[in-house]
Amino acid sequence: MKTTTWKRFLTWWGLALLAGGVAGCGAPEPPVEEPAVEEPSEETVRIVFETAMGEVEVELYPERAPLSVAQFLRYVDGAHYDGASFYRATRTAAGHSFDIVQGGRSRMPMLTGEDPPGDPPFPPIAHETTHDTGMRNERGVLAYARREPGTANSEFFFNLGDSSILNTDEGGPDRDGFGYATFGRVVRGIEVLDGIQQLPTDAPTDNEVVQGQILNEPVGILTIRRSG
Repeated sequence: MKTTTWKRFLTWWGLALLAGGVAGCGAPEPPVEEPAVEEPSEETVRIVFETAMGEVEVELYPERAPLSVAQFLRYVDGAHYDGASFYRATRTAAGHSFDIVQGGRSRMPMLTGEDPPGDPPFPPIAHETTHDTGMRNERGVLAYARREPGTANSEFFFNLGDSSILNTDEGGPDRDGFGYATFGRVVRGIEVLDGIQQLPTDAPTDNEVVQGQILNEPVGILTIRRSG
């Protein structure tokens, strides 16, 4: 075999071996991606508060807080909140322990410590802890007002700051440890609630616990309705 031909043969053989090596030991095949598994979406209910100062839209979570949401919707669907009001506001900047605005059908417990006769129309519900709902009392979260656990009914409040002392098992010795049931979150209009919180709170009350927390002029709730 001539030298030139031999060189060509060796060159061809080397390239063939190299090609075989690349084919056998080359970059690994890219992993086959598993199709993404979509998590089931959480059931929610949207409602809108129409107030004298603007609208507030809220998302309720019936899977997390079934008792609280069902009770609230009884009042909403029966138009029992028409003509209700926001009547209480607290501010940590003013020395209070948390930032909230509270509302509902009746100011009477805040003023006198007693419910008016014949109100409210539905019995209270069992307490749902923040452990149950998985929602902390933090800015934008809607929760039920109550006295003892198991007395939540028609009155509610919106957190406008981190109100951790209102969570279950938090808050110190001056709290009962059960916390306040959380069941919704503001998705639009929280600035309306911020505005309500800044209104004067010098209305007289016989309830010493809420001195300096009662709005001079309650803010009317025209209606609360389901959205969409």
